[in-house]
Amino acid sequence: MRIPLSMRTLLLSALFILPATAQFKAMDKEGRIEIRDGGKRVFAYQHAPLKDPKGGEIFAASAFLHPLTTPSGFVLTNIQPDDHLHHLGVWWPWKLVQVDGKKHVTWEMQKKQGRHRAVSAKIVRQNDNEVIVTARELTEISKDGGKTYMPVIRGTAVMLFARQGKDGYRLDIDLHHSPVEGKKPTIVKYRYSGFCWRGAPEWTSSNSALLSSGGHDRDNGNHQPAKWCQVSGMTPEGKATMLVMSAAAMDGGQPELLRVWGSEQHHGNPFVNFNPVVKQSFELTEENEAVSRRSYRLIMVDRELKAQEADQYWADWARPQK
Repeated sequence: MRIPLSMRTLLLSALFILPATAQFKAMDKEGRIEIRDGGKRVFAYQHAPLKDPKGGEIFAASAFLHPLTTPSGFVLTNIQPDDHLHHLGVWWPWKLVQVDGKKHVTWEMQKKQGRHRAVSAKIVRQNDNEVIVTARELTEISKDGGKTYMPVIRGTAVMLFARQGKDGYRLDIDLHHSPVEGKKPTIVKYRYSGFCWRGAPEWTSSNSALLSSGGHDRDNGNHQPAKWCQVSGMTPEGKATMLVMSAAAMDGGQPELLRVWGSEQHHGNPFVNFNPVVKQSFELTEENEAVSRRSYRLIMVDRELKAQEADQYWADWARPQK
């Protein structure tokens, strides 16, 4: 019997958690769920509209993660950089959703065609070394230039944040999307869409390096299949790595394709997108798991990871269950 990935996450979580002197403490504060480790904020999920966003009220987004940090406190995420005010740390909207024959942009909310937002979030479980957060989300479209919005996709996100050895954190994100009753949305193919990470603003092509499971880097990794993609770079304390893994290749599936920026794009600042609709569109049905059920694991460590370590992290995550 196939065990859902969210259950695998829970079953395997205890294998990777080591005791620590600091303690996790989760709280709902000012429109976001935060996790603090020994007093330092290391995780936040924004479930209320962002207050005083750059660019005005149209950018009052929610349903994203920022900050995510390493245990030393290095912030690996960036929101609302000047080049893309709609980039929001770690987030997962679709670029284009087609409903009743018309395409709507739901990635760039400033186009006023659609948006992805959180409805609610709650802390399900917490202890010194692990926190589980769940969220309800909606993808909405507008037919009147952003005056009113109509929900077309319901979403849930299950996020498990835990310690990863002595120098890292692990974040598992399970996403489930389904149509709102009476709607038949299609996720339209596009070169970027889906699960995305915008990296630390301090990292550029001169002080960080990107590597994928296929051996690709910034300049040859775009639209290549990958099980994982990582960026390692310099920090005030030494080095750190963000490793992003996709579960699409498990259970006989096909790897998602990457959208990454080259060295010359925005100085090589990290932009990593796992996208299931680069080559084809999918109607959003339960059977089309490429768009209805997606899972990702993020590893955030205060050191540089080698390729063989990343491979082992993915293999451990993909370990078959009896």
